[in-house]
Amino acid sequence: MISAVSARDWRSVSVSDLISISHGFAFKGEYFSEYGRDAVTTPGNFLESGGFRHTGAKQRYYSGNVPGSYRLDAGDLIVAMTEQADGLLGSTAWVPGEGRWLHNQRIGRIRAKRDDVSLKYLYYMFNSFEFRKAVAETAVGTKVKHTSPAKLGAVEILLPPREEQDQIAEVLSDADEHIEGLECLISKKEAVKQGIMQQLLVGRTRLPGFAEPWRTCSLSDMLTYEQPGRYLVQTTKQLDAGRVPVLTAGKTFVLGFTNESYGIYKAHPVVIFDDFTTASKYVDFDFKAKSSAMKILSPKEGVNLRFIYERMQLIDFPLGDHKRYWISEYSKQDLLVPSEEEQAAVAQVLADADDEIDALKARVEKARSVKQGMMQELLTGRTRLPVQGEDDE
Repeated sequence: MISAVSARDWRSVSVSDLISISHGFAFKGEYFSEYGRDAVTTPGNFLESGGFRHTGAKQRYYSGNVPGSYRLDAGDLIVAMTEQADGLLGSTAWVPGEGRWLHNQRIGRIRAKRDDVSLKYLYYMFNSFEFRKAVAETAVGTKVKHTSPAKLGAVEILLPPREEQDQIAEVLSDADEHIEGLECLISKKEAVKQGIMQQLLVGRTRLPGFAEPWRTCSLSDMLTYEQPGRYLVQTTKQLDAGRVPVLTAGKTFVLGFTNESYGIYKAHPVVIFDDFTTASKYVDFDFKAKSSAMKILSPKEGVNLRFIYERMQLIDFPLGDHKRYWISEYSKQDLLVPSEEEQAAVAQVLADADDEIDALKARVEKARSVKQGMMQELLTGRTRLPVQGEDDE
């Protein structure tokens, strides 16, 4: 049961007293495709913190016959009943207005049974820490956790009067709109930076004061490399203690932190290059390494590393068989580059753009933290909102 410190006029109810949750349809795999009109909802369409996730190229569509009752309507509230990612179980989302979405199995569609319950309020309740914890405690499965309409319905919550539900939902919705506005601004700033990169890094647009012709150089002319062998972390069993980041090749990048005090790479900045995927990261902090598949790239004399790193992001490199790329092919890539002074000037423009984006991302994280605190207070009755029309006490 979800408890509160103080919640006058609130009552304890089972979720099943308020809503019904219906299973989706087991769509046949042979009718799935990468393109189509009817999109199939999956647990991948849920954000762990709540909300709908568009999966882009990973989205799957269905070309077979669909029973009418398994088509979702825009604005339907749905819940994930399979945990494909940590914290996903019990996540709720609103079906988007654009597109046609199908009600897949392991996705629950939520319907209100009574007029005194707000689905908007329950959307936030389902996405609260307390509710998710209650769901996790009754989940089944070893590798992948599952829940069911019955298990979700058995969770008890504290429910305020309908008017207070609406007020709480409105306050939290305003917080979401603030976060979404910041995220939209970040996307715009990132698009602007990408446009700047396309112009300045290839010489289509020159900064004031620079007119010297650019020269052709290979990456091996500008960068030296070394294997991270002497910087490798000795054990990965405990990567949650210490201050030194442990870097690895791939999307994760920062695998954890270590307290090993020897073999720390301190000669930065460098570029960490994934020899199997050609992904790279700019690093200007002390670190240790996990993967020998990485290359540590350092600038040669007359080279601004930040400029070269940003230019590397524009290389459309065709990946072939699973092999190491730096020595065999990638280091031989020819690029047009300006003088070191112009490299530095361009790099500063891009660094300023990154600083602005990072500042916005920090604001988003702060806003999310504030919203989380609001949810913990408002959804448990610890903090009460003044009821509209009520005299000040």
